[in-house]
Amino acid sequence: MTMNLPICKCLAYTLPLLFLHAACSPEDITTKDEWPGYDSNDITFATPTIIMDNVTTRATLMNSITHNTVFGVLGYCVPYQLESEQPNYRGGTSDWLVKKSLSHADVMYKEPIFYDGAKCVYSENGTAFNEPKHWYTSDETKVTNTDLFQYTFIAYHPYNHSETSGHGFSITPADQKTRGIPKLTYTMPYPASTDITTKLDTEDAQDVMIATVSDHAPTQGAVQLNFRHLLTGLRLQINNYNPTVADDPNANAVTVHSLSIDGNFYRIGNVDFTPADPTLTVTDDKYTGTFPFIKREGQPLTVSPNSAAVVGVSDSKPQGTTLLLLPKLNAKAEGSTSAVPYLGTDKNIHITYSYHGQAERTKTIRNFSLGRIPEQGTCYTINLNFIGDQLLLMFTADDIEYWENGSDNDIIIN
Repeated sequence: MTMNLPICKCLAYTLPLLFLHAACSPEDITTKDEWPGYDSNDITFATPTIIMDNVTTRATLMNSITHNTVFGVLGYCVPYQLESEQPNYRGGTSDWLVKKSLSHADVMYKEPIFYDGAKCVYSENGTAFNEPKHWYTSDETKVTNTDLFQYTFIAYHPYNHSETSGHGFSITPADQKTRGIPKLTYTMPYPASTDITTKLDTEDAQDVMIATVSDHAPTQGAVQLNFRHLLTGLRLQINNYNPTVADDPNANAVTVHSLSIDGNFYRIGNVDFTPADPTLTVTDDKYTGTFPFIKREGQPLTVSPNSAAVVGVSDSKPQGTTLLLLPKLNAKAEGSTSAVPYLGTDKNIHITYSYHGQAERTKTIRNFSLGRIPEQGTCYTINLNFIGDQLLLMFTADDIEYWENGSDNDIIIN
């Protein structure tokens, strides 16, 4: 897909970009082939949303929860007694900050919740359904104020777990009966390779998000989960600033034969709920390899004069190819003149291209940097600018434009 590109003006593109008393895991629950509906005391979930922390500076990788999305939920309410593993039902009315160190996932644990586009149901796939979890009652707790109980829910997406797949989320504590403040660890879906030639697929990475609802009382009704992103995105755009030649429209066309990003990228991130405002902490563990954006053996990308094209645009991917990475926001530069490795180390862009009727050329942009602290939930477009016979990359932030509905654009890196 190409579009007209006025000289000296950059264009931006939008990226359209989870509970059981005496808790049982989902595997222990009898499933049903049809959704039976909810009873009045069942815990229900409203349509989940995605938070944009600062609509004036970022664009989300995914701006709404789409149909057929499944996410996991941890649920907490009644803490253990201080010196035993017996439930302290009177502590059910305490707020999360007071009881979280004594809590366990008594309400639900790794519970799959499936959003079908209209409602959330207890299911991993939308076809087999689990029994809904319910709010505590006076009959089971022997206390009369269960309507004042304070529940906390922690949700995560995607719903895959590292203990079975080698990547995805792992939960600490590792079972629903052990007390302790929860911690979520996410492992990217790439092996811990040190071989730069290892071919990696951008399609393997999913949009990673978490949501937290604290101190929710049953009288407040359905639980509203508001997700926030953990990853940062990169896209590539080819800008051909050369003018059209009247008698030969192909004269200044640029064809990209191969394009890739390689380097060492962060692999593991932790979200610790000990602080009142949990944040992502990324470890130094890395994976190494190459992400092909345009494969040499595949279809080349030709960009006409005075036009631009986002790499990887297709009917199935209207926003192009997006590389999702874990940002290490507390990274430090290795030297006074070194770039801060927020998205990884030794990152390079390799491109092989040609002008119409001319020989191919290959260039490498070594150890590139965004020139800014990356933001979670933001997709950055790196522009490769062809002017005359030069290929120019300048990693500086451009002006940010905004959408009429109040959401924001991707940030362009020139």
